[in-house]
Amino acid sequence: MKTTTRFWKDWWNEFAKRPGADREADRGTSLRITELDRRSEQQFFEAVDPKSTDFVLDAGCGTGANISKIGDKVAEIVGVDLSEEMIKRAEQRIATESIKNVRLVLGDVTQLEFPSGAFDKVICTSVLQYLNDDECEAALREMVRVCKDGGTIVIHAKNRTSLYGVSRTVVQFVGRLFRRRTTPDYYRRRVWYERTINRLGGRIVDYDSFWIFAFLPLPGSVVRRLLELEMLLVKGKWLKKFGLNYKMTVRVDSKTPRATKPDFS
Repeated sequence: MKTTTRFWKDWWNEFAKRPGADREADRGTSLRITELDRRSEQQFFEAVDPKSTDFVLDAGCGTGANISKIGDKVAEIVGVDLSEEMIKRAEQRIATESIKNVRLVLGDVTQLEFPSGAFDKVICTSVLQYLNDDECEAALREMVRVCKDGGTIVIHAKNRTSLYGVSRTVVQFVGRLFRRRTTPDYYRRRVWYERTINRLGGRIVDYDSFWIFAFLPLPGSVVRRLLELEMLLVKGKWLKKFGLNYKMTVRVDSKTPRATKPDFS
C-alpha cells in the first residue's frame, strides 16, 4: 500500500468538496497577485507552446485549470487525476466552458494506462510534491515513457533549494521533535530532478521560478510584498534556481533507451 498516495487521495477528495474557486482548489491558497499570475501563465504558455496538432496529457489535472488554458489550442487533451472529486469538478468546468476535445481519466500518475509515445506534450503542475521519492521517480519515468521522442514535458515542482524549502524543512524537523504530526509532502532539491530526469531519458532545456524571497513562517501580507518585490527586481536566470515554485521544460531524448509500458496486472 502506498501510504503517501492513499493519504493525498483522501485529502484532495475532501478538499475538492469545499466551496470556493477552482483556482484555490488547485493551488490550496487564495493569495493572488495579478502580475505574478500573468507571468506564471506566460511561463506556462511559452513552455508548453501548444499547437493545433498536439495530443497533450495533463498528469494530475485537478479541477482542469491547465485544460481550461490550452484546451481550445490543441487537438486533444487527456486529464488524469487520482481524486474522484477533482475529476467531478473538472467535468463541471469543462461542461461550463464547452471544451469538447477533452477526456478525463481517474488514474495514478505513477502507473499511466497509455501506450508509450502517445503524447506530443505532457504537463504536470503542483503534483510531484505529494509523492515520495520512489513514487516521484515512477511518475517521471511514466511521463517520459508516454511522451513522443523529441516531445516536451512541462513540470512545476516545489524546490527544496529555496528559502521557503529550507525554512519548511527546519519547521517540520522541530515539529517532529515535539511529536507534532506533519503532512507527507516532499520538497526536493532541483538537482535531484535534474539527475533523475536525465537518467530516465529526458533533458531539462529551460527553467524558471517564483517565490524566491518567501520563507516560513510569514503572514500572507508579508509574502505578498515579497512577491511584489521579486516581480520588480529579479530579471536574470541565476536567482531563479532558488525559487520555490520551479518550472522545468524537459525535452525527451530519442537517443536514450526508455521503459516500455509495464504490466500492471
